[in-house]
Amino acid sequence: MRMVIIGRPDTPRVAEAEALGLSVQLLAGPHDGDAQGLLWMSLHRLNPDVVWCVWESLEPPDVELIRQYRVIRGATRLVVELPAALEPPDAAVSTLVSLGVYDLVRPTDALGAVLDRTPHYGDVARWHAGGDGAGPTPLRSSGPADPEIAAAQTVAVISGKGGVGKTSFVSNCLVAAAPWGAVGIDADFVKPTLHLAFQAADAPLPHELDQLLVALESGSRQRATEPWSPRDQQTLRDWVRQADLITDGVRLVPGLSRTRDVLPAVPPGVVTALAEAAQKVARLTLIDTPGSTMEPSWVEAVQAADWLVLVTTPDYAAVLESIDVLRKLDYLHIPRSRVWLVISQRGRSGYSTAEIVETQLPLPLLAVIPDNPPLWHQAWRLHQPPAVKDRKTWADIVRRMTGLEPDRPRQRNPFRIRRRRPALTSGR
Repeated sequence: MRMVIIGRPDTPRVAEAEALGLSVQLLAGPHDGDAQGLLWMSLHRLNPDVVWCVWESLEPPDVELIRQYRVIRGATRLVVELPAALEPPDAAVSTLVSLGVYDLVRPTDALGAVLDRTPHYGDVARWHAGGDGAGPTPLRSSGPADPEIAAAQTVAVISGKGGVGKTSFVSNCLVAAAPWGAVGIDADFVKPTLHLAFQAADAPLPHELDQLLVALESGSRQRATEPWSPRDQQTLRDWVRQADLITDGVRLVPGLSRTRDVLPAVPPGVVTALAEAAQKVARLTLIDTPGSTMEPSWVEAVQAADWLVLVTTPDYAAVLESIDVLRKLDYLHIPRSRVWLVISQRGRSGYSTAEIVETQLPLPLLAVIPDNPPLWHQAWRLHQPPAVKDRKTWADIVRRMTGLEPDRPRQRNPFRIRRRRPALTSGR
C-alpha cells in the first residue's frame, strides 16, 4: 500500500506508517493557498492508495481543490486528521462529507486502526451531533409508553433535497391529526418554514426558539449525551405545553426567528429533548427536518423518531438524492422497515411511480400527492393547508402512517330508540 502524508515535518504519522511496513512519502507543509494547487497536482501524478491529510498543515484548507481531486481520484482513500481543538459543526468539514469523505480522525487515533476500519457516514454524523464518533449508533430504545400519553409516536419527515413538499406534508398531517392530538416541531434551524404554513411571514411568533435557548441553563452543552439539568428538563416540558395552538389539539413548536441578523447556536440535544417532551403532551409528534443531512438537528430527529417519512418527487435528481439519504440511514443503523415513502407529483418529468417503488426506492408507499399547483399556491398564500377542507384524506394518511386510531369519546346517541322489554307477569 502506497501512502502519502500531508503534514508538518515533525508529524509522527510517518513513523507509524513505516512501522506497519507501508510505503510512505511525506509532503511537508505548511501549505498556503498558492502552494496547495501544486500540492494536489503532485498527488495526481503520484496516485497513491491513501492520502493522509493533516488539516492544520493547510493554511487555510482549499476545499475546492480537494473536491477536484475527489472527482478525478475517487478511488483514492482520503483521510483527514482534524485538530483536537476543532469543534462541530464546521462548514468546511460539512463540505468534505458531502463529497463522500467519511475518514475524519483525531490526532489520538492510531493510524493502523484507522486503516483497518471501514469509514461510515454515521461516524461523521455523530461527530457533528457532538458525539465522540466511536461505536455504532443504536436505534432509540422503545421503552414503556409514558403514563400521561398512551402509544405516543414520533414521526420525522425527511427528504433528499429542498422543494419536494416536505413541509407541506407536515403541515397537512398536523391539521388532520387534531383528533389524535399532535405537536409539530420545526427542526430546520437554518431555514425554518413550518410556521409559514399557518401564519404570515411578518406575523410575530409569541414563542420563538430563541427565547427557549436563552432560558436554558445548559446552553453551552457540547455533546448530545450530556444530561440536562432538572430545571432545563422542566423548561423544555413547559415550552412544549405552552406552544401555540394552530387548531384544536395541535401545537406548533417553531424554529428560530428568520428576522434576526445573527442566529444563535443551538446546543446539541435540543431536538431530542423537545421530541421527548412532546410525547408527554400528544399522541403524535411530527418533526420537520432540515434539507441538509449534515445538520446535527437532522441526525437527532431521525434517531428520536419511531417512523420516518421520505418525501420525494419523480424528478431524477430528487430520487438520486433520496437514495443517498437511505444509505445514510443505513450507516446510522436505522432499519428501512421504519421508513415510509411519499411521492409528491411535482413536475412533468422523471420516473414513474412504479419505477420509483420497484427499482429506485423499494419502500412501502404511504401516499402519492397529486400535482395541483393552484391548490398549493393558494394554501401558502392564505396560510391554510388543504387538509383544512379535506381532513378525511389526510386523516387516512395519518392513520396508516402511525397505525393509531384517534381518541373518540364514547357518547350516547340521543336519537337512538331504546326498546324496553315488557315487564314479566306471573301467569295464573
